[in-house]
Amino acid sequence: MELRQLEYFMVLSEELHFTRAAVRLHISQPTLSQQIKVLEQTVGVLLFNRIGKKITLSKAGTILYDQCIQIFSTLEQTKEQLQELENTDQETLRIGVPAGAVYDLLSLCILHYIEQFPNAKAQIIACRQKMSAMFERGEIDIGFSYEENHKINSQQIEIPLYDEELLFVTHRSHPLLQQPSLTLHDFKDEPLVLFPEEHPSRKWLQALSKKANCYVQPTLEMNNPLSMLHFIEQRLGSGIMMKSLYAQLQTPYIEARTLSIQKRKEVVLVLPKKETLSFSVKQFLPLLERFLSTKGIELKDKMSILLLSNDSFSL
Repeated sequence: MELRQLEYFMVLSEELHFTRAAVRLHISQPTLSQQIKVLEQTVGVLLFNRIGKKITLSKAGTILYDQCIQIFSTLEQTKEQLQELENTDQETLRIGVPAGAVYDLLSLCILHYIEQFPNAKAQIIACRQKMSAMFERGEIDIGFSYEENHKINSQQIEIPLYDEELLFVTHRSHPLLQQPSLTLHDFKDEPLVLFPEEHPSRKWLQALSKKANCYVQPTLEMNNPLSMLHFIEQRLGSGIMMKSLYAQLQTPYIEARTLSIQKRKEVVLVLPKKETLSFSVKQFLPLLERFLSTKGIELKDKMSILLLSNDSFSL
């Protein structure tokens, strides 16, 4: 069974007239009749009822016609996807992300994206201004934000991803891990390694300290998360870090507990309102869901992510 024969069958099924179908196909009527006969011999059933000069679809022909619609629709979709895949080589996926743990997490995710699509191009842009303005200027395709940090206008939509929170991170043998959650007062005298004061997680911790009237002072400050992890694994002290950073660094030797006094920050995915998203964005979204899942971060609205990555769905 050849696609050419199925195409002839489809046109004849629609015209129900050999001469008109042959003209439409730009072939002779004998050629069309011969190819339909070969197709019927191949499938082993008559596809048309012939009554004099009139023809109608048989029951078998009706079944084959319905299946042909699906076959050619699938072929067209595949052709479009392959063309889009070729266009991906020319696209650059531009992602706007705030500085801090979310930036680090998305940087790792982008590495997986490039590994899966070697010809793809991607760029992570640290957002130091309003994300809505960056969308308006066409500087980013999608963005990630803490909900309270960026006011999104009517031209963008937000999809909740996960809740960010601060964690007390320490060696698994530490007695404070016996408690399900902690307050700042529980470890105010604990030797701590913290990020510098300008780091987002440190600013968050300072705001919590001020509110709780319990100021936490570090034994050591450092920017490098891996050095911080080594400090903790050597039982030299403990650390305070965001949940998404801990998800990247966790090892069998460290554990974490939630700080109970904090208000969680919701991390959201920001997308422009448009009829269709770019092919690179649609390819990236399901990969993002799988990547976060491997880090123990479950999405709050997984269904929306999966729908947006579907070619038939638009905003």
